[in-house]
Amino acid sequence: MTQSNTTGIPAEIAQAVLAEVERGADETISFLREMVNFKTENPNLVNVEPGAEAACQAFIADRLKGMGMAVDTWEVFPKRPDVVATLPGSGGGRSLILNGHIDVVPAGDPAQWPYDPWAGEIHDGKMWGRGTCDMKGGIAAMIAAVAAVQRAGLRLAGDVQVQTVVDEEVGGPGTRQTLERGYKADAVIVTEPTGGHIHPVEGGVEWLRVVVRGVAGHTAKRYLSVHAGGQGVAVNAIEKMLKLLAAVQELERTWGVHKVHPLMPKGITTINIGVVLGGTGGGAQGMPTIIGSPSTFPDYCSTLLSLKYLPSERTEDVRAEFEDYLQRVAQADPWLREHPPEIEWGISGVSFPPVNTAVEHPVIQSLSQAYGAVVGQPIYSGFVAVTDLAWFAGRGIPGCLYGPGDLAQAHTSAEFVPLDDLLNVTKVLALTLVDWCGVA
Repeated sequence: MTQSNTTGIPAEIAQAVLAEVERGADETISFLREMVNFKTENPNLVNVEPGAEAACQAFIADRLKGMGMAVDTWEVFPKRPDVVATLPGSGGGRSLILNGHIDVVPAGDPAQWPYDPWAGEIHDGKMWGRGTCDMKGGIAAMIAAVAAVQRAGLRLAGDVQVQTVVDEEVGGPGTRQTLERGYKADAVIVTEPTGGHIHPVEGGVEWLRVVVRGVAGHTAKRYLSVHAGGQGVAVNAIEKMLKLLAAVQELERTWGVHKVHPLMPKGITTINIGVVLGGTGGGAQGMPTIIGSPSTFPDYCSTLLSLKYLPSERTEDVRAEFEDYLQRVAQADPWLREHPPEIEWGISGVSFPPVNTAVEHPVIQSLSQAYGAVVGQPIYSGFVAVTDLAWFAGRGIPGCLYGPGDLAQAHTSAEFVPLDDLLNVTKVLALTLVDWCGVA
């Protein structure tokens, strides 16, 4: 057999698979529209009763069952199920997971949209609506890719899993539960919108709480704290925290200059000061017991930070570096030296490990060759947000992000996915399945 110019797939097989993607294009678009019709807003982000996700997942599961795949469905939360469908290979090939989330952020006021956010209308070669880009378009592409391989009469040697999960938009356990349930593979592609790029890396993210404790007292005696040589009778925890936060901002600037990764934009190592709470008495979830009494020295202050770090760094190293830095800063203040700040990591369960798959890794090269055959020269870059890909990386499963649409359209009231991008991604994924998994 002759070989295609850019992949190791025989040209006849590649042409047959691509032809099946084209032949199934209308079905792919229709399937995406029907998924968009389900109002799968994440109930943690808007006041809606769970149920739309379950209906959408049942619709997807029926499609996968119709393709002869073995479907496993279970509830992550009540009326919020995950779906994992497996297409067993003949044996001897490499396995692949295709993963995507069906939950979407709230659509908001429909009047702010150019078209009905739940209709999946097509205008100017684009499908518009909530979830078209983030990321039901990616789900439609990965299912259509598997279907095209099947219609071409091919049986893959390696197993393929199609995973559609819930709760990604709030960093929830949808994908983590697939891993805990024992689902794994030799590699994974998460079909988030990547704007035509291949994203083999993304940074890690940690949410943390820093707490400073002081001594309460009446502000009538504050002059004793500010008079030169005066003996303070109370300690303002907010003022002590301000010193630490100024130092945190300086650390962010230093990291932005000195911490670099070839695929990430400079300055990606940010430390966002998201919440500051001060008052009297430390209560649950970092809340002071009393807030809003300016006549009292606050003896408690907490801040919530979101810390982003490079794909090439280790979580434990970044935590240690931050803690060491903050303790050094505390040493310069007599009170903080004796009453150091308290640091708690993984607040609200947010502790995303980094992803650092080498461009030279075989799964990236397999995807890249397919990309070259369909689109052209691959473009590699790092993803600037965090995704469910992190959970796979944390379990040692290599992979990347690649899917239709652009992150710039995600979470907006003008969300869309270009249909030519949808079909190109489907073609790339279909060829990747054949090359990576092999053909029996």
